[in-house]
Amino acid sequence: MRLIPAAAFVALALGLTTPAQALTRKQLDCPAKAVKPEVASRISELVLADNENDPELDQQWDKLDGVAAACMKQTKVPAAQQDAYYEYAKLSATRSGFLQRITAAGLKPALIDATMDVGPGRTNPVITDLKDEQVEKLIKALTDSGVDILKMDEAIWPVVGGYLPLTSRVFQLEKQLGAPVAAVRRQ
Repeated sequence: MRLIPAAAFVALALGLTTPAQALTRKQLDCPAKAVKPEVASRISELVLADNENDPELDQQWDKLDGVAAACMKQTKVPAAQQDAYYEYAKLSATRSGFLQRITAAGLKPALIDATMDVGPGRTNPVITDLKDEQVEKLIKALTDSGVDILKMDEAIWPVVGGYLPLTSRVFQLEKQLGAPVAAVRRQ
């Protein structure tokens, strides 16, 4: 299973609806907190390797299945919301590994989020592939913030490319699950 194309497909296929009961921040935070940082990092590494038949990746997905099920049971997610929560749990845990990589590269996720209009309280458009204009906008924002694009390790670009659809979909799902919208810090 390939995460990025799957996330993009799911984002296109699912319409956002208003849930019967809004989930709490505790319910929403459970999956990312339950996954150890080294596990999230490994999952992001396996996803970035783009080997859809990797048995280790399958094992990691199985672990995330268990995390999602445990969080649903522990935090009492209503049955009507379990499908969306299940997707949310897996994607938010995976997103945390991408966040680690972006931060380790010296980039500011908040700047990327603001530039691409993803994250809490933003429009979170469906992102499948970045268009040239979007890449140019991101490069300009990074450059304007003092990042020397020419000195960046090129390996970070696929990470950013994976982070954006994950972030957008995670926050689409938060909205679908009735999450309270967090305040957005403006740049």
